[in-house]
Amino acid sequence: MSAPTSPTLLSEADPAASCFFNALLRESQGWHLDTTMHGDLAILPVDDGELHLRLHHRSASGECRFQWPVLWLKDGTPRAVDFATALERILATPALVGELAAEARSIFRERVLESRTNTQASLDARDDLGHLQQGPLNFAEAEQGLLAGHAFHPAPKSRSPFSEAEAQAFCPEHRARFGLAWWALAPELRAGDTSRDARATELALGLLPEVLAEHLPDGFSVLPMHPWQAQRLHQLPWVQEQQRNGRLHWLGHSEPDWLPTSSHRSLYAPGVPWMVKGSLSARLTNSLRLLSVKEVQRGLHLDHWMRELNVAQRFPGFAVMQEPAWLGWRDANGAVDPASLVVLRENLLADAADSEAVVLATLTQQPLVAGGQSLLSARLRAKAHSLGMPLAQVARGWFTAFCERVLTPLFGLAVEDGIVLLAHQQNIVLRLDDGWPVGMFYRDCQGSGVGDRFLERHPQLEQPPENHWPPATLRRYFLYYLLINSTFAVTSALAADGLVDEATLLVDLRAHLEGLQERLDGDLDCLNHALNAHHLEAKGNFFCYLSGVNEATLAEPARLYLPLANPLATVRAASANTTHLQGVPA
Repeated sequence: MSAPTSPTLLSEADPAASCFFNALLRESQGWHLDTTMHGDLAILPVDDGELHLRLHHRSASGECRFQWPVLWLKDGTPRAVDFATALERILATPALVGELAAEARSIFRERVLESRTNTQASLDARDDLGHLQQGPLNFAEAEQGLLAGHAFHPAPKSRSPFSEAEAQAFCPEHRARFGLAWWALAPELRAGDTSRDARATELALGLLPEVLAEHLPDGFSVLPMHPWQAQRLHQLPWVQEQQRNGRLHWLGHSEPDWLPTSSHRSLYAPGVPWMVKGSLSARLTNSLRLLSVKEVQRGLHLDHWMRELNVAQRFPGFAVMQEPAWLGWRDANGAVDPASLVVLRENLLADAADSEAVVLATLTQQPLVAGGQSLLSARLRAKAHSLGMPLAQVARGWFTAFCERVLTPLFGLAVEDGIVLLAHQQNIVLRLDDGWPVGMFYRDCQGSGVGDRFLERHPQLEQPPENHWPPATLRRYFLYYLLINSTFAVTSALAADGLVDEATLLVDLRAHLEGLQERLDGDLDCLNHALNAHHLEAKGNFFCYLSGVNEATLAEPARLYLPLANPLATVRAASANTTHLQGVPA
């Protein structure tokens, strides 16, 4: 076998292909790694030869930077092939993806290629790629600057059934901006609840523009909604019937001040006290994005439970974007209609729209242009240059601050209070001061649960909350999202861009977690597992998406997870000195 000469830099950027192959290599057993004189090579045997992926970098958690194009080796001769051709060969190889029915193969292939087309279309349409790679970014820019999507997903920008015109009008990667849709509901249709003194309908009414309020019938309440969802519901016979009989009124759209954040269905307007997160009858990545009453009630519970915890003093800079109210309408049977549900989320940036509050996924996403780097690495290179300090020292100092501002509060709540926040990259909004972590906002209260420690602290509860997780479940979800999905994305980005060796960061990470063992008082099971388990569990997005299941309604989501060698089990925190930046907030 002859290995082709490989360039030292990426020959081009292909974020969509990177996401696809990262997911495949993490989950498939039908390939092997070869180390050549030109670097590491992932070799995928296919029916008519081999596909070769040249690796610019491979992180401890498996995230790779690739050198394109993919090479097809047959009869000893390597030839470049495009992504669609490589995909065909992979889907025709059971050793890589299992036995596939023709229809399943066709649907998966179509969705993967559509996602790649969507990614490229958004890249081609942007005139700010340099800014997205260099920063600084405010909240809105960062939310609409996540162009690559989930780093371990075969089709992170799939968005069925959005048309191209709808994508342009409603998707964050196209910098969409639009008005909220508004309904008026008769009392018999009204549904909602709140954990605050004011009713949910009163809180929502505060968002209604005066020009629309003039048309609100007496005794009716208001329901804000994503305009695409409102379009879909307008077409339903039941909705049309309610409008004809006067129980449901269409009020119209507000001014186009609202923009979709990276999740698509969460909407933000600068200077407004609430964000609006609603159901979206669309399949984004693995799930149909419909809220449920069970999920929206979690926000009310979390808002109530956290009032007594004195979080601001215990964990300076940390806060939860609480979701203390939800609204919707009742269907013909009197049940809450999931398609109508919305939650109101605290906008903790209402008075600081231009501050640097950046979703972690945008900070760490792979390069969007040839020879580029992550936004995080670009910021730290600039910081090191301005301070005249070594890159590795700056990177380690930044990572130490990240651990303190992110891992300490999230592990602290889990260990001491039994409150578990599933902090994946899109749920962590880092608060930065001149690029330096000074705090974080956690969002998405639907992704919250409680452990046994919570039950110990609340013996008055007659029965456990519905989102009480036993230890094994807590270990699986919490450590996947916070460590594998989020923290290892940071170590991978810094190492792949050449700022610091990843092994050094893993030693620093282990030292921080061992320090938390001493600092925190409570249920240390999850923290001990993170440090000592030979394997953690990672969500298998590739085969979940290939199977076509709806992750949100899966009865046993644990079956989506697979073992991943724990990078922390192979390092030991030395008394090694972790150098902090001087003269910069840490």
